[in-house]
Amino acid sequence: MRPCDRYDPPTMSDHEWQAGEVPDGVGPEVFREQLRRAAQQDPEHGAHIQLDSETVFLEDVEAVEAEPDAPTSRVRLRNGVIIGGLTGAAIVAALATIRYRRRRSSS
Repeated sequence: MRPCDRYDPPTMSDHEWQAGEVPDGVGPEVFREQLRRAAQQDPEHGAHIQLDSETVFLEDVEAVEAEPDAPTSRVRLRNGVIIGGLTGAAIVAALATIRYRRRRSSS
């Protein structure tokens, strides 16, 4: 291997931030808004995420809102189920799991 082909991966000392920290000036509303936008895009295409170890179809997301007196969020589904206590990291992780499939018809 020639010296110019060598790759040196970054070390933890190269980064001053720790994984899981939210950058200054970024609040939980940013993550809620990203989930809202994802839920509004192409709902009929079967987009779904893993949220709190459950598969949730984005078309079933009715609302994403702040929990009172807490920095966490809750997701309200069309069937009345509320998934609460979600951190921004949990929402980001869920959005990273977006997959598409057809929903099975119940008829």
